[in-house]
Formats: sequence, structure tokens, C-alpha cells
Amino acid sequence: MNVKFRQYRGSVRLYMLGTLVAVELLMSFSFLGYVHIEPISITTAYIPVLLAGALAGPFESTVVGAVFGLASMWKASAYYVTAFDQLFSPVMSGSPVLSILLSVGSRALFGLLVGLLYLAFRNARHPAPWIALVSFFGPTIHSALVYSALWLFFPETGYTPASALKSLVTVKGLLSDLLAAVVVLLVWRLLRSRAWTQFVRRVDTVRAFRVGERYSALSLLCIIPVSLFSSVAVAIYFVNRMDLVLDQQGIFLSETERADLLHLQMQFLFGILAMMALVIVFLIFNRRYTAYIDREARMDALTGVLNRKAFFQSCDKALRSLDPGTRVWGYFIMIDMDRFKEVNDTCGHPEGDRVLKEAVSEIKATFPENRLIGRLGGDEFALLLNVPLSHAELEHVLRRLREHIHMIRWGDDQPMSCSIGVQPVTGIRNAEELYHAADELLYHAKELGRDQYAIGPAPDPDLAEGFEAVR
Repeated sequence: MNVKFRQYRGSVRLYMLGTLVAVELLMSFSFLGYVHIEPISITTAYIPVLLAGALAGPFESTVVGAVFGLASMWKASAYYVTAFDQLFSPVMSGSPVLSILLSVGSRALFGLLVGLLYLAFRNARHPAPWIALVSFFGPTIHSALVYSALWLFFPETGYTPASALKSLVTVKGLLSDLLAAVVVLLVWRLLRSRAWTQFVRRVDTVRAFRVGERYSALSLLCIIPVSLFSSVAVAIYFVNRMDLVLDQQGIFLSETERADLLHLQMQFLFGILAMMALVIVFLIFNRRYTAYIDREARMDALTGVLNRKAFFQSCDKALRSLDPGTRVWGYFIMIDMDRFKEVNDTCGHPEGDRVLKEAVSEIKATFPENRLIGRLGGDEFALLLNVPLSHAELEHVLRRLREHIHMIRWGDDQPMSCSIGVQPVTGIRNAEELYHAADELLYHAKELGRDQYAIGPAPDPDLAEGFEAVR
């Protein structure tokens, strides 16, 4: 099957990047990134970098690669690690700039290169084999870049770019390469599946319609330094308490040993923070998906406006929020498509569905904001408008709506028309009462020949003149 590679966009792509960064930190600070089962030891901490390149793009894989390097640099900045590992730490190596280039620069470059390779094969006729191939050689590319940096900056280690090729002929190296290819390909296929595509579409739909909770970017940015500060405070407290307990047992720690304990405690807390970030992302997507399901239950499946029950519930909620002193708040409008039964009987229900969809589009275009729109059943629509238009302005808008409805054609190029009843929202604060009042005006308009509108009275002297109007 020829399926083009699809990039993720918007908030989903941002959350994907955040998720992969959290996974990278979790793997770097746990056994998940360095699986050791005697006699086999496999490094897997670079897999999130490969996933970022395969699922998103070069920018994302470069960011995750830089995070991989920062985590490596942190772990190398301890007294208990070997002298060779300390070369990756700007604090311990004696060459800060070179160590940063070795630890962070080589990993960021690794992310960029694999991201560009995935990008090159993104629109291939059969991308899966190429994704697997890049993923299989990903660990070798990573090793080659790290060994090249060692060769350039720390030649005394004896490593050269050719050292990376040795992993291709060892059991450990082949297992690492195969594991990377399998994991990346499985995740890549999963995120191209119909179920995941539908999930992403639903989440983006909720975001586009601003349904559900709104997560403040400022609050999310604030929680990051707060969490880091809290982690440092917990780590310092934990090490001090441990030192106190050991002192009571007659075991005294040197400053170096105390620093290593603090270092390890910080790694533990970074891993916990990464896990918390993954939980937060899961909760956000779960909440948005639940909001989508709730929204779908409230919407008319054909036209995409509120169904009858949801419309009246929303109207009552809006009406309860009104200031009791407001005399004319807006209008409750009933719209009925004239002779719609003839469309279904003559041209069939699919044609009738098309007419209803286009009618809703024209209603939305005529009343673009501050309104609730619902389909009450069949060809009957209701609209609660929170705009205190004058009589002349209201008539102008209603005439424009009729003209737009006339542009909808059916059968032998026959124009559609509609009848409209308008009840000003004055002292009435109940949606059911407004509905009955507007419905009476609607049928009054139909009795006068259809393609008419009838407007009920308003008590405000600035708006009342001519309001008992039929056009």
C-alpha cells in the first residue's frame, strides 16, 4: 500500500516532542536506557532520538539528541565514574568546551543527521524499509560521531571513527541495531494506523473548537522551575538525612562521597520528573479525547451544530447568566426550510442532506459570532443570538440570510427558500418559552406565503418601532 509519510502538526507535534524528551530523560536515568542482562549489555538511550526523527523531523530529533547529551554530561560529572567517562563532563575533564562538544554536540549532530535521513525517505513509495534501514544503522551513526569527537578532541583515548564499525560484527552491536530498528518501525507503523490517525484528528478537533480544559502555557512554564527547585530541595534534604543517620552509626562520609550521593539523588528525581511529565501528557490527551466524545454526543451528526437537547441546555445556561436589568439582550430565531419534503421526495435524501449542510453554512456565515445554533429536527433550525441589533440592522441581516439561502439550488436549478420567526429576548429568560414564541412567528410567516420573516415585539422604545413586522 502506497501511504505517504504524514507529519504531525500543531499541539500534537509539540506534545510528541515533550513526550520523547521525557522518555529520553527516563531512559537516561534508569535501567531502561542501559539494559544489562548477563552476559548481554545493550544501550537503548538513543532510541528516542531515532523516534523523534522518524515521527516528527530533524528539529525534534536534534532537540532530543541534545537532551540525550545533557543527560550523559550530568552522569559523567560525578567522582565515582571512570576517568574515561569524565571526559564527557565539562566539570571533570579540565576542557569544558571540548567536553560539551563531545557530550552534547555529537548527540545533537546525531539527531540532526538521522532526522535528515528520515526526511529524505519520507515520501518514498515504500518508506517502511528505509525507516528500518536508517534505524538499524542509527546506533552505528551515533557511535561514529562520538568516536570522531573523541578522536578530534581527546586523541589520547586511541579511538577513531573506524572504531564504530566494530559494533557491526559483535553480538552486542547487532542486537542493539536490531532492537532499534524493530522498536522504531513498530512505533512508526502504530502512529500511522487508522486508530491513531482518528485519535489525533479528534484531539485536534477539540483544540480547534476550544472545547474542554484550556491549559495555560504560562502555568506550564512556571511549573518547570518550581519542579526543579523542589527536586533540588528534596535531594539536599535526603542526602543530609542520610549523612546524619550514617554519622549516628559511626560511618562518616567525605565531601566527595556526599557529592556523589547528591548527584545520584538528583538523577533519581530527574527520572521521577520525566515520569510525571509522561503522566501529564497522558492526562491532557485523555481529557481532550473525553471532551471530544462529550462534544460529539451534543452535536447533530449531519450538520455539525448542536442537537436539540444540547441546544436548549446551552440556551438555558446562557439565559441564566443574563443581567436581570437587560431589556433586550438578543434574539431567538427559528428557521425552517420551505418545501424541504419535496427535495427529499424528488431528488432523494442525499440531496436533502446536502441542502441542509449548505443551509447551516449560510446561517453560520450570516451570524458568525455570539450565537448558539441547533438543529431541532428535520429541516428546522434554531439560533440564540447575543447581539442587540436595531430593527433596521436585524431586517438587513435577515434579508441577507434569505438571499444566501436562495443561492442553494436543487433539482432543475430551483432556489431554496426559508421562513423565519424572530422573538426578541427581553423579559423571557426560559428557552422553551422563547422557542414557542418564535415558533408561532415562524408559522405566521409561512402562512403569508413562505420565504418571509416575522419579528415579534420588543418593549425597548429604541428598538420597538416597527418590530411587529412581517417581510
